[in-house]
Amino acid sequence: MSIWQRSSALKLLSRHTSGFSSPFPYLVKTISSVSVASTCKSSKLPTHNQSWNQQNPFAIIKQIRTFSSSTIMAAPPATCLTDAVVAAMRTLFPEELADSAWDNTGLLLGQAPLPPSSKAGVESRGTVLLTNDLTSAVVDEALKEGAQMIVCYHPIIFRPLKSLTTKDPMQTLLLRLAAERISVYCPHTAMDAASGGLNDWLCDILLDGEHQVKRTVAQPISRPLPEGHQGTGYGRIVELTRPVTLQTLLKRLSAGIGNQRYMMVALPPTLDGLTKTQEITKVAVCAGSGSDVLKDTDAQVLVTGEMAHHYALRHTQLGQIVVTVFHSNSERKYLETRLKPMLEVELETTKYGDTRVIVSKADRDPFEVIDVRDLA
Repeated sequence: MSIWQRSSALKLLSRHTSGFSSPFPYLVKTISSVSVASTCKSSKLPTHNQSWNQQNPFAIIKQIRTFSSSTIMAAPPATCLTDAVVAAMRTLFPEELADSAWDNTGLLLGQAPLPPSSKAGVESRGTVLLTNDLTSAVVDEALKEGAQMIVCYHPIIFRPLKSLTTKDPMQTLLLRLAAERISVYCPHTAMDAASGGLNDWLCDILLDGEHQVKRTVAQPISRPLPEGHQGTGYGRIVELTRPVTLQTLLKRLSAGIGNQRYMMVALPPTLDGLTKTQEITKVAVCAGSGSDVLKDTDAQVLVTGEMAHHYALRHTQLGQIVVTVFHSNSERKYLETRLKPMLEVELETTKYGDTRVIVSKADRDPFEVIDVRDLA
């Protein structure tokens, strides 16, 4: 593996890192005045004995940054903003981590070339829009903000296209974006599996500084992975050194995903309700849909975005508690609290270091909980 050093003004650095044994992209060890961003599995990880500010989990620091990444060394210099963002995303969340058996990740919509008659001007400060899903409201927002690129967590293309017409809503959006020369990158399950990705973020929310015995992968990836990413996979299981109440976990989850007021809880027959104090020492998490990933875990509490009816029923009969918050609500806040600063840091030492990275305000989960008694 080639090692290279680059000097940058690190304006953002995570100070609450994952305790998972695989390398965390922004694990930093300070030696004298040099900060080393480690991607080695043997690196010691900090313990979770420090309080974590949910609203501002990043500290300001300026240091020398050293990376170990054969992927970056092999990549040619970015010739446009799209290339720079793609390289950064592949560094943070290698596409080899995605579940290619069904998922579709990577650069799914490239930037359309300029007409031959057009004169390529000097590229001004670019804008990258982060979103969980691509909708007409998000595309409108991207155009209003002058975005040159969108990083959309969920894939905008799942199956091969036989045509591109305005009869399909998603195809219409792709045509609009192509006409405006806006590219789209989708990380999906690569971001789920990566150390420091979505599932580690959910663990950090639930731990909130609590000590953990260990953090393991619920569904490890068995195929060969890029150097420095071995041992990772989908979902996480956390064992605590001391028990916490179910009520405490639910409150932490609510605060961490954006102060969500409502969530669905499936209780086993042995529990009549949430009024009884239930002490928890083992929790499993899976962002999005966790039915398959968490089906074999023996954790007391399973936290996910959504779970199929019969899976949830089976878990409750086994004495487990299932907590769901709607699919994208288990993912969206990660874009603001983790992905945005991570991407900004990756871009800083490129010629696109002044890129404006923004999080969509139009992006939202399609479901709402209503009380029919409030209906006119």
